[in-house]
Amino acid sequence: QISLTNTQSLAERLHNINMSSSQPLLDVARSSETSASTLPKDPKDDKSTIVLITLLGLFVDYGTLSAIIPIAPLCLKNIPQTYIFVLFSSKSIAQILFNPVAGHFVDKHHTNIPKVFTVGMLLLAVSTLVFGVGLIDSGALSDWGLYYFMLAARSAQGLGSSSVLTAGMAAISNTHEEEERGGAMGVAMVGIALGVLLGPPVAGGLASLLGPATVFWLFAAIAFLDVYLMSALLRKNPKAYDPIDPEALAREKDDALEPFPFTTPRLILGLTTVIANMTVAISEPMVPLFLNNVFGYGEGKVGLIFGIQALAYLLGTPVFGYLSDVVCKSTLIIFGLAMQAGGMFMLFSGGEELWVICVALGLLGVGISAVDTPSMPLLTFLVPPKFFGRALAQGDICVNLGYLFGPLICAAFVADDSDSERFEGLADLNGLACAAMLPLMFLCVFLYERKELASRKEDLGEGG
Repeated sequence: QISLTNTQSLAERLHNINMSSSQPLLDVARSSETSASTLPKDPKDDKSTIVLITLLGLFVDYGTLSAIIPIAPLCLKNIPQTYIFVLFSSKSIAQILFNPVAGHFVDKHHTNIPKVFTVGMLLLAVSTLVFGVGLIDSGALSDWGLYYFMLAARSAQGLGSSSVLTAGMAAISNTHEEEERGGAMGVAMVGIALGVLLGPPVAGGLASLLGPATVFWLFAAIAFLDVYLMSALLRKNPKAYDPIDPEALAREKDDALEPFPFTTPRLILGLTTVIANMTVAISEPMVPLFLNNVFGYGEGKVGLIFGIQALAYLLGTPVFGYLSDVVCKSTLIIFGLAMQAGGMFMLFSGGEELWVICVALGLLGVGISAVDTPSMPLLTFLVPPKFFGRALAQGDICVNLGYLFGPLICAAFVADDSDSERFEGLADLNGLACAAMLPLMFLCVFLYERKELASRKEDLGEGG
């Protein structure tokens, strides 16, 4: 009995010794599990969230751009039409002026891209709120007082917008490999299509039900939500926006920023982007006037018919984004220019044939999606990663130049709203401009892109 008791006590002592000796190993294992769970995740895990944040930002940007279309004419009935065109263009003017600043800052401080995007979204949200405040009781201001108030708020929206596309697309470029960049940008640019498509009808509907300020408060709320999503992502993974280019962070230690080089392919691509977007900007004021003069259609029917163009753009954007990772991006742009040229030639050539206008609007929607969607990844293809910010700023400037010149050309060229011949003449001139860019795109961009692709494949082969 004594020996049995001694044996049990000896076994207990041995068990305690084993547990005490293994306890440090268990503590190390637990600590390693804890540290592993708190380590930042691979930035690639959060790429879809970055695309979503950029999509929402572009939706607010272009939603506020288009929401004013049905509201401004109602609130500014006694203001001459030329000044209304200036109001439409004011956001683009401010955006053009401050885009180079955003691009320069993105290239200099890659890790601060979220801050650039956040500042842009906050400024866009606050200015949109202010815009809505001015519409709460528009009768409290004189016609010109309300006009200048809206002009100031819309210009402030342009300041915020100058950072949204540049920083958002730079974030996608920095976190996506070249072979997947086009598809990701195409998905993000769905936000542009949704903003353009939903802006006017949602603004008109909410204005009739709850007042003209409601839609701007809605867009401001989405902007604040987007800022929250970005902050939540960065809390979860502080390195989510870090570039995959290993040299990007090292370049931030250099005080000097290399000058942005001038190249002919980027010049031709920029000119193409201006003309393509000017085509859309010219059609936006002309088509509703033509439909009202010829067919007597009101805002509802005009909105439905004009939605064909926006719907075609919405459907085409992700498709051409995917295709830009498969075929030469300049090939898609050349196709888009051909579609736009055909659409402008058709637009007013059918007289009172409504189906001709509908087909023309569909061609214009497909054409602009085939031009704009591949142009952003093509810009990043034409420059090294250290120039991504300024290259994307160039793309945004060209888009806004098109939206700036379009309404101004309409105001200067079409003095009489009922002059259908001038409508057709302006559309034909714009179609000729699109057609004239086709050989330039082929000679200066397509051939260069093919040569550069072949050169990079040879370099990869030698490296392998």
